[in-house]
Amino acid sequence: MNRLLVVDFETTGSHPRQGDSIIQIGAVAIDDGQITESFSTLIHPGQDIPPFITQLTGITNEMVADAPSLEEVFPDFLRLLDGRAFVAHNASFDLQFLQEALLSQGYYAFDGYVLDTVELSRVLLPMQNSYRLGELASELEIEHDNPHQADSDALATAQLFLHLLDILKKLPLVTIQRLQMLVSSFRSDIEVLLRTIEMEKLIELPELDGTPTETDSSDMWDVYRQLALRKREEKATASLKRPHFDATMTKAFADQLEDVLGENGHMQAKMSGYQRRDAQEAMMHAVYEAMEDGAHLLVEAGTGTGKSLAYLLPGIIWAHHNQQQLVVSTNTIQLQEQLFHKEIATLQESLPFSFTASTLKGRGNYLCLRKFEQAVDEPVEGSSQEMRLVKGQMLTWLTQTVTGDVEELSMPPSGQLLWQQVKSDTSSCLNRACPWFSRCYYFQAKERARDVDVLIVNHALFISDLQAENRILPPYEVAIVDEAHHLEDAATQHLGKQFSTTQLLFLLDRASVEESGAIARFAEELQSWMPAVKEDVAAKLLELRKQSAALREKAQQWTQLLYAWASDRAEETTDAGRETVRYRIESFVGKHEKIRKVTKKLIEGMTAYASSIEQLLRTTPQEEKPPFAVRSLLTDLFGLIKDWQTAVELLHFFLLEQDAEYVYWMEVESRTARKQVHLSAALLKVAESLAEPLFAQKRSLILTSATLTVKNSFSYIKSQFGLDQLPEERVRTLSLPSPFHYEEQGLLLIPSDFPAPGKESDHTYLEAVIQGCVDVVLASKGRTLILFTSHSMLRLVYQAMKERLAEAPEPYTLFGHGIDSNNRSKLVRLFRSMERSVLLGTSSFWEGVDIQGEWLSSLVIVRLPFAPPNHPVYQGRAELLKAEGKNAFMSLSLPQAVLQFKQGVGRLIRHHLDRGVVIVLDTRVVESRYGRSFLQSLPPFQIESGPWPTLRERIEPFLSMQSLSDS
Repeated sequence: MNRLLVVDFETTGSHPRQGDSIIQIGAVAIDDGQITESFSTLIHPGQDIPPFITQLTGITNEMVADAPSLEEVFPDFLRLLDGRAFVAHNASFDLQFLQEALLSQGYYAFDGYVLDTVELSRVLLPMQNSYRLGELASELEIEHDNPHQADSDALATAQLFLHLLDILKKLPLVTIQRLQMLVSSFRSDIEVLLRTIEMEKLIELPELDGTPTETDSSDMWDVYRQLALRKREEKATASLKRPHFDATMTKAFADQLEDVLGENGHMQAKMSGYQRRDAQEAMMHAVYEAMEDGAHLLVEAGTGTGKSLAYLLPGIIWAHHNQQQLVVSTNTIQLQEQLFHKEIATLQESLPFSFTASTLKGRGNYLCLRKFEQAVDEPVEGSSQEMRLVKGQMLTWLTQTVTGDVEELSMPPSGQLLWQQVKSDTSSCLNRACPWFSRCYYFQAKERARDVDVLIVNHALFISDLQAENRILPPYEVAIVDEAHHLEDAATQHLGKQFSTTQLLFLLDRASVEESGAIARFAEELQSWMPAVKEDVAAKLLELRKQSAALREKAQQWTQLLYAWASDRAEETTDAGRETVRYRIESFVGKHEKIRKVTKKLIEGMTAYASSIEQLLRTTPQEEKPPFAVRSLLTDLFGLIKDWQTAVELLHFFLLEQDAEYVYWMEVESRTARKQVHLSAALLKVAESLAEPLFAQKRSLILTSATLTVKNSFSYIKSQFGLDQLPEERVRTLSLPSPFHYEEQGLLLIPSDFPAPGKESDHTYLEAVIQGCVDVVLASKGRTLILFTSHSMLRLVYQAMKERLAEAPEPYTLFGHGIDSNNRSKLVRLFRSMERSVLLGTSSFWEGVDIQGEWLSSLVIVRLPFAPPNHPVYQGRAELLKAEGKNAFMSLSLPQAVLQFKQGVGRLIRHHLDRGVVIVLDTRVVESRYGRSFLQSLPPFQIESGPWPTLRERIEPFLSMQSLSDS
């Protein structure tokens, strides 16, 4: 496979058999690993080019008016293709147009080799965030000046293919051979390419004298048990917690700060464009003093303060002075990675002393090599193509990763099924008896976490450590909690309990007696090792099959009963499309008593089945040490039994013996064909779970966020964390304004003549919202983010806006969360890539979206973000407050909504040169008594309220004013 033709077609659409035609051909020939020739031409399609294709490709009807027909240019193209493999990015698309063109011109269909660079990229670049050609070209520094033009796309694809070929040739032979076993059913002919590379490597193998070749260099790979891993680096420099001394430790903090931030400081030299900020340095001093004095500190730092640096720098200096480890917790794994790879990396270059840092995540984020070995050793037959592809990705990933962290891996959604099978867990771990122990990713991460000076975790792990009585993280005295407004939600989730019918089915599948399951494989290995137990094992397998069938029937009956009961009573639909109902077991009376009876029968069946599995495992002879395959499966199956026991305990907890300290609810899937039920329970009082084990025990906690205050008061957030239970002198607060000039950069408009927020069925209200959003988009020329509190409302507005904007003189592109994609990052990327684009989002878009500059000019808040009053957690906590004589709306609902509102408004002005308009379509913000709580909690925007026809005329002139940089 040394002669290839890389091809890209631009077309009028996606369906050649329905009349779509080629409008441009780009082709690049590769011979023996070198680009040798190229071909490019526009083609007259014999039809008009749709406007959206022109917008995508830049190819107009005028450009192809005098272009040759396909019939005229096709012979030249086919001469290039003759005797070559066909290569394309998403080859199935281009191949269908090629085959249709060949047939229409009277040629035979193409029957040569086909290679898809998307498929190859997924296998060989498993850590890429995206496999779109433009993103790959940018990441790999491939020149790609004119995306969606065939000549540029073909050349970029050719260079991408050569890059992938280089990666492939550098892979160890064992990985190439393992991959070959997986790719036989792939859409393209990767197997042929792998076979070619394998033959080249076999020819290069050393002669009998044993001289190693570069291909098999032991410096690059750790080949063990037929898997090739990237060789681990030697341990990093010893941690600074070990006894040592350097001159910086005697300096006062202010002097050290000047050494780093001053005119001739390390930061100026290492960080291009760094500017000192008063608010940032005030926060640095407050953080250091709180740690030094053993106090807790709440810091609200406005957008642009630079709070990451403002807490990391003093925290690291304090930890360095005091020979302590610093723990930093962020809300998400993505923020965790950003801190580690960006801010920490900058400080490691900027501080006058060295320090080590690492991340630690929950155990389930790390690959178990023993389980993965079992997974790739399973027969390929019967495995789906997607599952094989994910295994192929992981094989390549092992040669690249040093962490084994799933966050590095860009898997398709179906890959999660495999991940559940191969992730690390406690119940099935062999610990030091595992042959992979010295290479175990999780234990190495734990070891790094113990040794480093700065440990970065996420809130989920931070809370889990409290729940596990500090047995997960190394002992620590000081910690920094970023995005601290999420800490209560994280505690609510991770101190609560969950179970679902999906989990039950997954357990049943894991305990399947089918040939590919662990039980059948264990029986086969056991019988192979000890033929004497063959009959006993066969009898036990037969009994298990009977029990399994009966248990599945009980599980199905249980699911149907719960689904029917919850569906009839659901009061709220979440953004994920789940219908929610709060319940207590007292609800299951009368004709619904059957739910409890079926639950008891299900528990009895699960207990009996687990007992039968255990009896099968006990047939393993004790007098001899079993082979590794038997021991490994034994451990997995005993782990499965533990998981079954946990499931039984959860069924008791949810449906038979409830705890008064929790609120319980069910959610049913309303958008899927499969009937799924999710059971959840949350602690009513989270503050008590944080106050004693965290704030009362630790020396100093720094809690920071851009949104901690309501009307400039920290009272609400203190009560949520239980900080109001501590002595006053132990809790400090600091509120720092943003350095941005909001009074000049931002305008906030509130229409006074809009109808009061009503139900989606209220036509007058819905029409006002739709037209208001359209008005904003037209005045802003797109560049608009619209925030909703309801996904159903978003869908209604999206559809109506799409119809109305289609009549505008200029084309507009709408992107709707849950409509065009569920992936927030993808939607933001698409929004930024198109002119006159509009992004409609729900809950997750109210924060964490950072769109700087001209890409975002207007922000519409459709409705104040109050939590649904019938959400079970809110209901339970509101009842508790009422019982204590408090007003639930003022004590809970309003503060939560204000903090969320502040987060939403904060999406607009992200840089000192940004300029934008916020439009709040909810008149309650000016008409209600509590409305001032929202406005008084915001930065000092220009605020105007009045008739909408007057206000909308303010948008375009404000956005057209000279930017601050030119004034």
